[in-house]
Amino acid sequence: MSQIHRTEHAIVKLFSKLVASSVLASVFIGTSVQAAANLEQSLTSQELQITQYLDGQQDNMLALLERITNINSGSLNKAGVASISEIFANEFRTMGFNIGSLPGEVIDMPSCPGSDYTIDVGDHLLASRHTGQGKKLLLMGHMDTVFPLNSPFQTFQAEGDRLSGPGVSDMKGGLVIMLYALKALHEFDLLDSKHISILLNSDEEVGSLSSRKYLEQQALLHDYGLVFEPSGNDTMVRRRKGLGQARFVVSGRASHAGAAHEQGRSAIKELAYKIVAIEQMTDYETGVTVNVGVISGGEARNTVSPCAEALVDLRYPTAEQGIAAQQQFNEIFNEVYSYAVDTPDITTEVWINLHRPPKIPTTASDHLLDRTIKIGKLLGQDLRIADSGGGTDGSLTQAVGLPTLDSLGIAGTGAHSKREVAMASSLAQRAKLSAILIGRLSQED
Repeated sequence: MSQIHRTEHAIVKLFSKLVASSVLASVFIGTSVQAAANLEQSLTSQELQITQYLDGQQDNMLALLERITNINSGSLNKAGVASISEIFANEFRTMGFNIGSLPGEVIDMPSCPGSDYTIDVGDHLLASRHTGQGKKLLLMGHMDTVFPLNSPFQTFQAEGDRLSGPGVSDMKGGLVIMLYALKALHEFDLLDSKHISILLNSDEEVGSLSSRKYLEQQALLHDYGLVFEPSGNDTMVRRRKGLGQARFVVSGRASHAGAAHEQGRSAIKELAYKIVAIEQMTDYETGVTVNVGVISGGEARNTVSPCAEALVDLRYPTAEQGIAAQQQFNEIFNEVYSYAVDTPDITTEVWINLHRPPKIPTTASDHLLDRTIKIGKLLGQDLRIADSGGGTDGSLTQAVGLPTLDSLGIAGTGAHSKREVAMASSLAQRAKLSAILIGRLSQED
């Protein structure tokens, strides 16, 4: 063979090797991509072990839910909230979390003499375990309920799959689910590779007025937020309205309703005019709703009222609508409707707080929602997507840039009423969903 032919033969052999190696590489890459795709479409053997573990924890979850539901933790019952906090702090501590306390505070609001409307909330619980290098997760929940100590709705009851009790779905069921999702990961030594913070606040039901700053601070330190509010009837919420509240106190001049009626300036009369004006702000086409939910005032049947007060709820789809509504509130409060405009004895003191911004979906939050829906399908859970007029702390964290999912809790309905119920079977179901979601999110690049 000539030198030229030998050279040509070597070139052909080298070319053949390169072609073969590229084919093998493409096959390998294709196989790897397919394996990754299959992993997303199935549960790993360890994830199956987690689900089996949680199926076996159903009775323990139910027992804990009964225990904490029977503890009154209305927002202003600081002792009850502290009891809930202690229970969960001890549980988190056994899993290696560092436990901290964030101080509550007193929020003073205008009120009529003698009514003393003050919000004095308990401390908030912050637990952290930062041992992993993956995504940083912030888990959130609230320990308070809307039911005060004098509420007739105080005890947990179970009838088959149906559970009832104050806060059983909003959101003590969610707290149990959060805890047991973490217990499952701890059982298989999976918390060692996680960066997780947990913030349980004491004042969500009164607008997170004290805890908002802590939620926003923590949001800036994490990559994803998970809130364990109830999931309704297997529903994951994508978008939420913003929330505001207003409290206003009208002062007038007292007088005898018979002997000196004309000398009086009725605060109740002026309040009534203002209520009508406020309620007319509701516009179903734009989605803005206003509700005067609580009113009080007066001293006696035969006395022209010197003071009257009201508490108002506001819901709005966009931030601009919230600002506009706040301006309308101020215009109404500054107007005198029931007497001459220059009547000096009619005055109004106002407190307004847009305490929750609207939760507007983002590409990142939709990614989080999509991953959750897919995991649900792997578990045989058909989760639907919906929008909501109710608010959660997830609106606060998402507004400062943290992609947040806020309906991972128990399946339940009738919150804020004696009709509040939840489904016992959803405890283990949601715990499995959350455990796998936490595991997969924390491993994202």
